[in-house]
Amino acid sequence: MSKRFIILTIFAMTSLSFQSLAQQNLFNVPSSDITETGKMFFQQQFNLSNLSGVSNTTFDYGLENDLEIGINIFNVEMYPTGELQNPHVLANFQKGFTINEYYKIGFGTQTGITPPIYNKTIDIPSFSYFNNAVNLGEYGKYNLGVYHANHAYAGEGDSFGLMAGFDYPLIENKLDFQGDILTGNNDISVAVLGFVIFLPKEWQLSFGAQLPSPTSNNDYGAVFEITKL
Repeated sequence: MSKRFIILTIFAMTSLSFQSLAQQNLFNVPSSDITETGKMFFQQQFNLSNLSGVSNTTFDYGLENDLEIGINIFNVEMYPTGELQNPHVLANFQKGFTINEYYKIGFGTQTGITPPIYNKTIDIPSFSYFNNAVNLGEYGKYNLGVYHANHAYAGEGDSFGLMAGFDYPLIENKLDFQGDILTGNNDISVAVLGFVIFLPKEWQLSFGAQLPSPTSNNDYGAVFEITKL
């Protein structure tokens, strides 16, 4: 199977999913905000540092009963300094349970394959989580949960960790202060602090500073996101 065929196949999957399939995050932590029934969610994220630039794309589709499904095209390297790594092509699933008007729980997973585009290694990356979400309206939204990520997804180091995040409105429907963290000492153990700008027609622009989690050796960098709700 040629590399060109594989790349075209991924592109076709992405195009189809934009019409029919997604998973909502803060920067890196799932927010447990489920895509509304019959609607789509799109998010394009760029993680930039002096060592690498990575593109992460998410498409979701909202089903009934507080459920969403989708596809992720993760870990697409834009300017690698070493050997190119295969991207992650993942199916995602998230289910929410509303306890009351302030509190809900959610669980989900992102699991798939690394197609052999740049090397022959095929892995099965997987990231699963359980999340508590509190919505205090004008006083912000807050998340706390746990995750499990295998080595194919998170690299060497811890497979389990905590995740937490917040979204605090500074100017209603115009500007939010947002941040999140994944603990541990693996490749995804980072914190991001930044802002969300609300644009017309349910588009959002997010940007933040990426910081290594206290027990990790990850790089400092920047994160940019374009989101369509």
